[in-house]
Amino acid sequence: MLGLATAIVSYLVGSFPTAYVIGKHLRNIDISGTGSGNIGARNAYEVTGSKAIGITVGTIDVMKGFLVTLLATLLYGLVPGLTAAVFVVLGHNYSIFIKFKGGRGLATGAGALLVLQPLAVPVYLAAYFLLRKVGLKLYLASVISISAAFVLLLIEVSPALSPMILSTALFTVIMSKHILPLKQELQNV
Repeated sequence: MLGLATAIVSYLVGSFPTAYVIGKHLRNIDISGTGSGNIGARNAYEVTGSKAIGITVGTIDVMKGFLVTLLATLLYGLVPGLTAAVFVVLGHNYSIFIKFKGGRGLATGAGALLVLQPLAVPVYLAAYFLLRKVGLKLYLASVISISAAFVLLLIEVSPALSPMILSTALFTVIMSKHILPLKQELQNV
């Protein structure tokens, strides 16, 4: 019962469409139909041209992942914390409030990882910026960097089956929103 409650609450928190709400209320823009259509900080910034909006969206999305994962981990332990992480990112990526559209899960996933494996976030950022600096395309650099971060998470979590499955599920949920853009990017090479 605890796992189900954690999953539902985390999914609903993750489903709050930060970029959509801020775009609609501050600029009267439906971000889901503008730019890339992605409901995340990058598209919010690109569509509105406002760094403040992009940073605000990103910060709120990080905090969604951080808070639910932290609460579940502190109150109930690692497995509920990982469950919260999976479902908060799932909610962010596939929001029930906007017809299952959403972001790509990077900011919300980073918030969760700050609780579960804090070193994974700077490793992701360092790998991403290094790969972009040497000329890799955006999504290829992102996918490689996400993979590096999740290797660290897998090393951190116990070798028990449940944490390994949930860590893999978290990785899969984030990667699910990167496959199509990566394919399109590689076709344009």
